[in-house]
Amino acid sequence: MATKATSSLDGFNFPGPRALRNIAKLPLLDKESPERVSEIWKLHHAEQKTAIGDVLTPSQYGTLMQRAQRCPLFVLPVYNTKRTGHFMVFVQWQDKHCLITYLDDYKRLGGAAAPYMIVSLFDDLVKTKNVALVRGEVFTDRLSKSGSSKLLADLKKWYLGAERNYDLLIRFNERPVSY
Repeated sequence: MATKATSSLDGFNFPGPRALRNIAKLPLLDKESPERVSEIWKLHHAEQKTAIGDVLTPSQYGTLMQRAQRCPLFVLPVYNTKRTGHFMVFVQWQDKHCLITYLDDYKRLGGAAAPYMIVSLFDDLVKTKNVALVRGEVFTDRLSKSGSSKLLADLKKWYLGAERNYDLLIRFNERPVSY
């Protein structure tokens, strides 16, 4: 995996995400229908041990990017399948990438906290195939494949779901004292 070190002023340090052309054979996808591109992307990730894949419509992608820009931070519970109960993760959006780490690690280490998962959004095919691709790469054994899929679904629920959820994201980011 080709990586480069990147960071934000008060966020995580993380390996720079790969470009879509380094993950998928774009010339081959260009020959496929939008439905087939989505199917290929999901099937490819079903076979991966440490990565999950999903797709968004252009409308969902636009909404997610707008909401992530306005509300880049959040905290989510994750059910721990290896132990009983839940643990909390800290979510931070940086442009088209969502870094997710253990909340306690982030509290203790700040920007040096290692990400558990990085969700990357790829808009390379939005104009030509009417689809945005989503990839979640898992960097810990604390998240199973099913757990990372559930975490991605929860992330989408908060950032793309009911207006009530978005209102809470705004409150968390803009008025944290009232959250």
